[in-house]
Amino acid sequence: MSLTIQQIITDAKRLAGRLKDRDTIADTLLNETNAITKKIDAMKQFQEEVDVLNEVANQKPHSQLIANIQKENRHLREIQQENRELRAALEDYQTTLEHIMTKYREHTTEEIYKTRIDFKALQDKQYDEIIKHQAEKIHEMAAVMEQAALIDEDRMVCNEEIIARLKLENQGLREMLGIAFKHGNLINKMEDKTIQTETST
Repeated sequence: MSLTIQQIITDAKRLAGRLKDRDTIADTLLNETNAITKKIDAMKQFQEEVDVLNEVANQKPHSQLIANIQKENRHLREIQQENRELRAALEDYQTTLEHIMTKYREHTTEEIYKTRIDFKALQDKQYDEIIKHQAEKIHEMAAVMEQAALIDEDRMVCNEEIIARLKLENQGLREMLGIAFKHGNLINKMEDKTIQTETST
């Protein structure tokens, strides 16, 4: 089941909150470790001062002083052990935190990869749509040109038919005029003959 971007952001915020809490714990551990280290240094200094005083006094330390020193030494060993445990816990925490962050980055990268936009496929799709659109336009223009050619051809045929009809009508008129002209000359000749006959009588 793929995570949404909102879920990834929510998980990142939750993890950031946990990391902040753990960083606070780590800071506390470091502060405690530093305090213990300082205490150890102070106890070492105290031991050194006691040794110096014993050497100066050139006498054996008092039994109570020995008991106190032994007690402090035991406490010192306990503190050193606690310090080692704290350092081990801190290292374990850092290792665990690094492992968690690595897994989270891998998971986040995988989810982002799953939900990424394939820009190349999108670009190819856009190019295909543009080519298809241009092809449709070219097809439409070819259809219009073909229709225009058919219309021009029809007009040409129609004009040729009109011209042929006009030529035929013109020829008919010429023939009619020729007949009329011949008929007119014949009538004129007959009239001339009639006039001549009447005159001779």
